[in-house]
Amino acid sequence: MISNLSTSYAITHRGAVRQLNEDSHVEINSHNLWVVADGMGGHEAGEVASQLVVDVIRAKVEEKTLATLSVSHIVSAIEDANRQLNDYSAQYLGSKTAGSTVTALFIKDNQYYVLWVGDSRAYVLRNGQLQQVSRDHSQVNDLIDEGVISVEEAKTHPLSNVITRAVGVTDEVKVDVVQGEVNTNDIFLLCSDGLTGELSDEEICLSLEPNSIIDSGMALMHSSLVRGARDNVTCIIIKYGHENFSSKSETYKIQDEATIPLFTK
Repeated sequence: MISNLSTSYAITHRGAVRQLNEDSHVEINSHNLWVVADGMGGHEAGEVASQLVVDVIRAKVEEKTLATLSVSHIVSAIEDANRQLNDYSAQYLGSKTAGSTVTALFIKDNQYYVLWVGDSRAYVLRNGQLQQVSRDHSQVNDLIDEGVISVEEAKTHPLSNVITRAVGVTDEVKVDVVQGEVNTNDIFLLCSDGLTGELSDEEICLSLEPNSIIDSGMALMHSSLVRGARDNVTCIIIKYGHENFSSKSETYKIQDEATIPLFTK
């Protein structure tokens, strides 16, 4: 059975420090697909990289119908974006790296699929319990797995911003995929590390508790900004189990700048 039974809300902000927003996102509601990408590579290159990733995914996906779209098509789209980014870097940047993370959620036939490259995350909130579905492709995560550092130590580790996998940095890209059964009232969160760099999983969970996903999105963004928002912040919240499909996307506007501490590099 193929149906659109979700509501979604997306919100993005350049943060309180960065001059550019190098995050990109897309809600492809007709195909039950949502994507967040976080660019890197220096001035403007990161912005180009993340936008290219979401544009390529959108274009490739919309060639299909929801009935014919599969996870392999989405993986192929990410691989195509990797090739195009490499070509762009060679042609316009003197082979300087322009890369991007990507995390995506695809829902079909009562199954969810999370696909990702890098450290932009995917979470699911089910029955009041928040679980990180993706696993960061990062240096500190490798150190945690090896028992070298603790989760707490990772938060302030000097390598905390070093990722081990991204779109556009190597000739081939490996996309990780996790599949699971989706339940009514599941809430999914896709976000860039600008959010998780400021808020703990417990704080994220509290923000996702309101019934309105718009209220949740605003709460997540406000909390990030009052913490200093040292990086760009983007999140998409998807709630499964609604008969009427709808979505809302916006760029966050600061209502009270005096409450937001500003930092310089």
